[in-house]
Amino acid sequence: MRTKIDFGRQGNFIFTILMIHFLFFGYICNVYKKSIGVDILYLHKILFSPYSFISIIILFLLVFIMVFREQFFEYGIRNSIWLTPIIIGQSWFWYIFINYKLDIFIQIGRFFISYEGYLTIFSILGINLLAAILAAYARQKYNEYFRTTKEIQD
Repeated sequence: MRTKIDFGRQGNFIFTILMIHFLFFGYICNVYKKSIGVDILYLHKILFSPYSFISIIILFLLVFIMVFREQFFEYGIRNSIWLTPIIIGQSWFWYIFINYKLDIFIQIGRFFISYEGYLTIFSILGINLLAAILAAYARQKYNEYFRTTKEIQD
């Protein structure tokens, strides 16, 4: 018996990862230029900074759109949770790319020892979950509206 894997459903998730890589981190790097330094590893400093507050809106909208496009909101919420370690990994990639330093292993050790690393993880997870829950609720209301208009037309 052969099982068919549906890669079409994962396209939404992969597209969101690419948009986070280019839009979210691209905006952050455009705002800070070369002066970002280690702060790209600790994203809570960037997300809640008045200087780059639009980055939190970009992240929220990308996750919201990803979950809203899913047919089953459970998949969207699961994907939003999976985005958290991916965003952390991309911030490490951008740290290497911007600073041209290979001391990333020292910085990763500091990330998991300090409270700021966990504050970053929980803030990204909170933003992703909030956007996912709101998108799932909006999708549910949209489906109800679509059903009622279809019933009225019939």
